[in-house]
Amino acid sequence: MQKQSHVLKRGSVIAAASALALVLSSCSSATAPADGSDDAAAGSRVVSFVAAQMTATYFQVMQCGAQAAADEYNVDLDWQGDADWDVATQTPLINAAVQSQPGGMVLVPTDPVGLIETVGNIVADGIPVITVDGSLNEPVEAQNIRTDNISAGALAADALARSIGETGTVLVIASFPGVAANAERVDGFTERMAEAYPDVTVLPTEYSEADQSKASQIAAAAITSPDLVGIYTTLAPASSGAAAAIQAANKTGEVKLVAYDADPSQVEDLKNGVYEALVAQDPYGLGYDSVARIARIIDGDLDSGDLEYQEYVTAYIIDADNVDSDETQRYIYNPTC
Repeated sequence: MQKQSHVLKRGSVIAAASALALVLSSCSSATAPADGSDDAAAGSRVVSFVAAQMTATYFQVMQCGAQAAADEYNVDLDWQGDADWDVATQTPLINAAVQSQPGGMVLVPTDPVGLIETVGNIVADGIPVITVDGSLNEPVEAQNIRTDNISAGALAADALARSIGETGTVLVIASFPGVAANAERVDGFTERMAEAYPDVTVLPTEYSEADQSKASQIAAAAITSPDLVGIYTTLAPASSGAAAAIQAANKTGEVKLVAYDADPSQVEDLKNGVYEALVAQDPYGLGYDSVARIARIIDGDLDSGDLEYQEYVTAYIIDADNVDSDETQRYIYNPTC
């Protein structure tokens, strides 16, 4: 993947994720005072990045992008996070990062409500914050950058509808109720189905709580119905769980699966007919651009108040027709950097 050296534009095609060029570094720390303004921690050149689900390829690729920006802008990246998607275990990591008084912070919020006060307090202490991937229900941070999940959900609906001949019953497996970004992935899908494919019945959404095993159980129960012809999953653990259930039931190709994310293993399963299509995001670009912007704030080249609060990037559909194309290779989540 080629390194992005400019700011993401709304509606832009997602950046490359397979030919990553820079080496992942270890965490570092520094201290600086905070007085409530963007230059409060000007003495600190540390960007704290608190992610989630650290074992997921998606976030490993995000770290590659974050490190690339840190190297280019000469800041130290303090990258950390939890193995789970859990605000209870993420919050102590956020608090610990704040104690080091970084020059700025990037956060993947695991709870859209539970972290509002925490982030608001960080900003009030003079540490600029950008959230990526997930979002908060109140705009207390400087900026939120994430996939345009409404349009991505619609792309997934088109792909699944085509694969089932635009008729039949399908199931959606999402993460948690109330998570805005994931809810948009569901809404974009269901709205597109209702609008364009009246002969497709969408069952009530099931929630996996970002747990692969639970998603597998949900899918295994659903595919016992002869009416079910398709499944749409909105996050990688649910995608892997549904794929495993379909394969275990010997229904590969019979129950069509369209899923978020594009891990190399998912791409291989797509080639083998387990998936009909994958909704690829831009974890590298999210990591790169968020750290680059915080670095510019630290350097005084950018005022956080000048940032447009909400920025979206579009998704890219990978299917059997384009999986081997040169263009598609840039969108596969390859964490070798």
